[in-house]
Amino acid sequence: MKKERFFITGGLGYIGSSFAREALKRGHEVCLYDSLIYEQNRQRILDEITEGNPKRSDLQLIIGDTRNYALLESSVKQFQPSYFMHWGDFSSVYSCNHNPALTNDVCYEATTHVVDICQQLKIPLFYNSSSSVYGNQPISQKMTETDPIPEPTDLYCLNKLKIEKYIKEKKASDPDFKVIVFRPATVFGLSPRFRIELLPNHFSYMAIANKVVTVADLNAYRAAIDINDLIAGYFKVIEKGSWQHLIYNIGQHNISKLEFALGIQVVTGCKIVTIPDIGDLRNLQINCDLFDQEFGFKPALSYQESVKRIGDWISGNLEMIEGSNYSEMLNMPLSNWLRICK
Repeated sequence: MKKERFFITGGLGYIGSSFAREALKRGHEVCLYDSLIYEQNRQRILDEITEGNPKRSDLQLIIGDTRNYALLESSVKQFQPSYFMHWGDFSSVYSCNHNPALTNDVCYEATTHVVDICQQLKIPLFYNSSSSVYGNQPISQKMTETDPIPEPTDLYCLNKLKIEKYIKEKKASDPDFKVIVFRPATVFGLSPRFRIELLPNHFSYMAIANKVVTVADLNAYRAAIDINDLIAGYFKVIEKGSWQHLIYNIGQHNISKLEFALGIQVVTGCKIVTIPDIGDLRNLQINCDLFDQEFGFKPALSYQESVKRIGDWISGNLEMIEGSNYSEMLNMPLSNWLRICK
């Protein structure tokens, strides 16, 4: 593969930092653009991203907000990326519902500006929508990219769908605009910026810290993918350099919340306890054949392999995790997290 240049919004985030680490390992150049809204320890994350990589000159960091259009545009023009990876919007239902005005500014207005920059400068754009847009499915079926989308139940999904519509309109007006939209399954696994509240990560933490996993809606399904497999999927697209469609599901596991917990129980020996519904309406499975067949993609990690990696890391870092009050690891207030993790 030729040497590429990746500009990443949310570069010090969960997906951005993992992608950056892999890109540097593969010999590419990376520019991270991040507002540090989650108070990340940037030096620690940068050290993890570049660990074992002598060419730190291939990595740049810009502390900036996507709402700062002048800084964003000048940064992109100066770096001259071969790909723009836009992962710098809010990535949790709580974050979006908690502040509708800010969500509109970041997830919609700023993202439309990102789309415009890429279209005008002819930079291929990777945008993450979400499998959560498939909502609460009344029957058990694996949703495809062309299946009807239900009315969104939260601002997170609403804004994802608004941006999908905006991108479709841009693409229709400019067929040469190179853009791909992913609807990833719930991402989990280890990253330089770990997110502890994502469902399998959350369950793994409870299994290690409390020896018990508490589960609501045992029979509700969720699609999931290990972050290492997700990153491998992105690089499948980059290696090919072209794609036939605009929107792709990408994931691996379609299992119930009880099955998520049982997989963790096998690894950790924890107990499983049912609790009342906590208000998460999602119940969905996704069909990823379109992506898998076009790009020859096959996720490498089994669910139990992923869980063991997460569990080993949490076991070795439990004192730090709890002693820091989950610093950097949450996309929700600490008070909300403490209500669901105990």
